[in-house]
Amino acid sequence: MALHIGIGLFTAQVPPDSQRTFVQEYREIVDLARLAETLGFESVWVSEHHGSGDGYMPSLLPTLAAFAAATEHIKLGTGVLLTPFHHPLRLAEDAATVDLISGGRLILGLGLGWREEEFRMFAVPLSQRVRRTSETIEILRRAWTGRRFSFEGKIFSFDQVQVTPPPAQEGGPPIWLGGNVEPAIRRAGRLSDGYIRTRGGDVEKMRRDLQIAEEAAKAAGRDPASLAFAQLQNTFAWDEGDAWEVVGKYVGNQLGIYRGWDKGGDTPGTGFLLDPPEEATMRWLTPAGTSQEVAHALRPMVEAFVGRKEFHLIVRLHYPGMDFETASRAMELFAERVIPALKGD
Repeated sequence: MALHIGIGLFTAQVPPDSQRTFVQEYREIVDLARLAETLGFESVWVSEHHGSGDGYMPSLLPTLAAFAAATEHIKLGTGVLLTPFHHPLRLAEDAATVDLISGGRLILGLGLGWREEEFRMFAVPLSQRVRRTSETIEILRRAWTGRRFSFEGKIFSFDQVQVTPPPAQEGGPPIWLGGNVEPAIRRAGRLSDGYIRTRGGDVEKMRRDLQIAEEAAKAAGRDPASLAFAQLQNTFAWDEGDAWEVVGKYVGNQLGIYRGWDKGGDTPGTGFLLDPPEEATMRWLTPAGTSQEVAHALRPMVEAFVGRKEFHLIVRLHYPGMDFETASRAMELFAERVIPALKGD
């Protein structure tokens, strides 16, 4: 069975009305990464945004370096790192360092970014995001050889530069691309080692998106079967009472930030805005219930993609503002009761 179950996204958000501190939050997500490895999750993932009123994690690779030092074998993934805001040589160095600290466990998931305020913050033209990302991918792969190289692109130009030391993984960490619109999905199939699909949509939509990525891989002369596929999925298992009563407000913290940004939140002159979707939408995006109910809800996507060479189901069980005790208990329940049901153990 090619099913790999990871956990994420950890985003270290602390809503402004929370009594939690960022020191506490970062300490506890390191503890949760360590717990995830102990429980048998195969990967742990973090995600990036900037200038957010709830402190959405801005620095992924330093966080993964801490995860690497606290664990021994679990894979470490960025889902995703916003490529246009990173200098490609510096990114090559930092990613290689995390790969070395972890002994070759990094998966570098990359994305384009979309929020205009972040591009303004870094003085990067939004119109350059695709070109910057595609050039960065080529530069990373050249840099990770450890040999000197030159590069001449429309955005970046380097003359006989060298990145040392090289990563632990020969050729460098696998590069996966995120995306939820057709051009981005095709780009993932054409350029990357894997496709990261965001939450949302039924299994048939997941199939169609993956097919688009595979078609692009084949058109580029690559083996579609070798393309890793990762599906991000909100969920929450709780066997002691009503699961939604426990998780609902935290899911609102997670999903509400995006709608808040759509309305101008976290921009000059406008403060933090949290605008959660309707409860029915949040419940649809976040299968919550007993461990048996959650396993039943997730099984269709497992059955749809488990035949692939590499399918990663990345489940979110920790949400902004959630305390350590609740998150750790949810992780334990999922590992003890849901994972065996999904894997047929």
